[in-house]
Amino acid sequence: MYDNKIHVLKNALGLHTAVSRVQGGKLKAKAEIRVATVFRNAPEAFLKMIVVHELAHLKEKEHDKAFYQLCCYMEPQYHQLEFDTRLWLTHLSLKELRSRALALS
Repeated sequence: MYDNKIHVLKNALGLHTAVSRVQGGKLKAKAEIRVATVFRNAPEAFLKMIVVHELAHLKEKEHDKAFYQLCCYMEPQYHQLEFDTRLWLTHLSLKELRSRALALS
């Protein structure tokens, strides 16, 4: 699910939530992943990296060795994709800043 409330550069690339509740004497769990709207127009590989990252958070809460091992297990090119994604986001940010500067001049 895409979420336009996620501010990519300040907060996160995506969010994961898990809700547990008792219903009829049974524990029900629901997990949801939300991805920043900017990824709607991103290369598919970048979206895949975000999904892998958020899926890994469902099992590993911290950004520790186990977390990154799980990411690399799901996507062997995870570290390269993360680097490329952050480079692409920096490009978008600089492009937006340039557009604003030109509009003001």
